[in-house]
Amino acid sequence: MMLRFLFFFLLFCSQLHVAAQAEFQSPQVRAEYDSAVTACRLQLIPLKRIEPMLPADTITQNKTSMTLKQGMLQKTVRVKEHGNYMVDDINWLLIENRSGKDVIIKSGEMVTGGRQDRVFARDTLLSSSNQPHKVPVYCIEENRWSKTEKKFIHRGHISSGLQKIIDSAHSQTKVWDEIRKLLKQNNQTSSSSYTFLLNNKKIADTTFRCNAELFQKLRVSDSSYVGFIAITGNKILGAEVFINSTLFYQTLPQLLEKYGTEAAWFGSTPSLNKEAIKPYADELLLSSTQTDFINKQGKRFFYRSVLIQLSSY
Repeated sequence: MMLRFLFFFLLFCSQLHVAAQAEFQSPQVRAEYDSAVTACRLQLIPLKRIEPMLPADTITQNKTSMTLKQGMLQKTVRVKEHGNYMVDDINWLLIENRSGKDVIIKSGEMVTGGRQDRVFARDTLLSSSNQPHKVPVYCIEENRWSKTEKKFIHRGHISSGLQKIIDSAHSQTKVWDEIRKLLKQNNQTSSSSYTFLLNNKKIADTTFRCNAELFQKLRVSDSSYVGFIAITGNKILGAEVFINSTLFYQTLPQLLEKYGTEAAWFGSTPSLNKEAIKPYADELLLSSTQTDFINKQGKRFFYRSVLIQLSSY
């Protein structure tokens, strides 16, 4: 009897997973090539959900969850060092979540301060607790280890290029190698910190203006958008797909920071046409290819066992 119950339970869970995955596939989601929006060096091909729309549940209405940035600004979430000894503690931070809500931390989010600047190493969901959570990070400031711990400040999101290294290589050494390369390419060799690259006022101001323009264009275009494919020059930087438009627009500023920074540093005027983009979009969205495509060059994010986001490189 128990084996029979287990079989049907597993079958039920499998069917739920297939149904959830289908919400991220064609024909439920399609690329809107004729509705592309462009600002500066970044172009976004919107991904639109076709009816029926998924309801804006409590997850996306932010009743039971919050972002790391929100928690730190409200001072209900505190980030601190794991310890004092560099070798043991460099790749961990402790996070106290006393917000009463789940805190969603995305791989690629940065915090500056502490004894060294860090970037979070994986997507993480933290429940509210009286005990601190131990969370994996990578150092993005190779040569500093302060004797005293400074207050951590949320610093936004890394570029999509470094994001790919973090998600695929899983290596502190490779993260440092990439940051050294970025600093050299941008003629910024007086520092070992990734965040030093973000202090270029001219680039920062341009990126902010361009991202604001893209955000506004997407907001007024269509309320059914649930993601995009990002392009600069003749290169596809990646794609993001969400369970519904509410969550997509809540996350959009962070996504624009991720792709806008990459385009500002290394991009050029977008030049890909529909025929060049469609094979990538098909691999991402078709049921026959999506699983293999995401397994090879992407990731899934679940909130309490519900698939809410796909990302690809």
